[in-house]
Order: sequence, then C-alpha cells, then structure tokens
Amino acid sequence: MLIGGLTILLALLGPPLAIFFTARWEGKKIPYVWVTQQPLVNYAVSEAPGTKLSYFGYKFEVPWTGAFKERRAQNVRIVEVTFDSGPVILFMAPKDHAGLLSEMVEDQSSHMKDLQLVFGELTKRSPYDQYATLLNTTPSSIRAFGPRAEAIRNETLLTIKAISSPAMLRTGAFSFDLPETRGFQIGDPGKERRAQLEIFVKEGGNWIEIICGSKNESVKLTQPEVNRILTSFHADEKDSSASARPSASATASTSHLLAAH
Repeated sequence: MLIGGLTILLALLGPPLAIFFTARWEGKKIPYVWVTQQPLVNYAVSEAPGTKLSYFGYKFEVPWTGAFKERRAQNVRIVEVTFDSGPVILFMAPKDHAGLLSEMVEDQSSHMKDLQLVFGELTKRSPYDQYATLLNTTPSSIRAFGPRAEAIRNETLLTIKAISSPAMLRTGAFSFDLPETRGFQIGDPGKERRAQLEIFVKEGGNWIEIICGSKNESVKLTQPEVNRILTSFHADEKDSSASARPSASATASTSHLLAAH
C-alpha cells in the first residue's frame, strides 16, 4: 500500500519537480539567465566626428573616423567594419523577420518543428515580443505546480536563453524606445568591451543585430557612442546596397575577407 502510494506520488510530483529543479540548476550554473531587461536611462549621444554607414537598406552613423576595412560574408547579409583606430562593428540584417522563435521552428535544418507545440501562440507574435519574452524568462518564471504546458514552455525558453545569449548579458540588458525603432541593448559598455544591439524597426517589424566593440584593449566603448548608432539608425528601403559613406576626413579601405560566417 505504501509503495503504491509513493509510486502515484512520484508520478504526480516527479515531472513538475524535475522541471523546477532543472530551472534552478541552470540559474546556478549560468547566473546571467536571471538578468531581465531594464529601461535604458542614459540617452546622451556622442558628438564626435563620425562616419555614415549604409547596409542592406539601413543607415546609421558611428562616432569614429579614419581608415577602415569591410569584410562581407557570402550568401548572408553580414558585414564587419573594422576601423584602424580600434572600433569594430558587426552588422547583421537577416532577410527572414519572423522572429527568433519562429525562425527556430521554421528552420528545417535545425529539426525543431516540434517546438511549435511548446511555443504555441508565441510564434505568432512580433519579433520584438518574441525576443522580449525570451529575455524576460528567468528561473523564477517556472513554477513547479503551475500549468504543465506553461512550465515546459518557460523551461524551454530558459534553456534557449542560456544557450543563445551573449556573455555580455551578465552586465545587463537595457530596453530602448526611439521614434523609428525599439529594442534591446545587451551589455553595459561601462563594464564590457562590447555591446550587442537588437534593433526592431517599428514600421515593418524588421530585426537587425549590431555588435560593437574594439579590437584594442586601450579603446573603450562608451554609452554615448552606442547611442549615436541607435539614434541615427533608420531604414532606407530605396537603398538596399551595402556601402559606407565616410565623412570628408575619413578614408575607406575595403576588402572582402569573409568567405562565410
């Protein structure tokens, strides 16, 4: 009788507790999964001389001048811009703007179609909402005795967050909302050498990713420099080429070095 009762109890409590303790284990093993977005409060913009860049129908400015090199990947819309003075920009503009979670489900090569049953209506939300949901999922989102489907979904999101999030997440995630764009900045330039920008264009919902940093330890990225990129960023559908337009004081040296990314 006692054994039978324990068997029933384990059958009922085992899966929820396993999900709960797995989430706590991930939180202990990878502390930055506890990080959620906070509003960006420093919107100061660098007024240093800069360079205008234009890639794949998007334009923005960087607060750096001088010679630079471009490396472009084949068959994917990725460009790396490296200034001789140290700053580096990696610009990515995927053609598929369905959203991170939707792309995972729809990508046949990843064999993750079954995740549609886990994500449910989440894949029908905007790319911005999908990323925000992922970013705001933490071990505390998972309740041992809540709805089973919700617990499984949140545990799956937490695992994806742990695997896919850049290490910069450990120093913070900051949401921004500008007239043409909104999104998230991963990493605090005051504590990291790099910052990752997840930019979502309000009109059309396109998703662009920019990673900025420096190849030289002596050159530190600042928040006003990051803000120069954010505040100047806009879509220009009339221009879908990949090009750079430096200021008069800057000279550009380009080379196609990336065969793939």
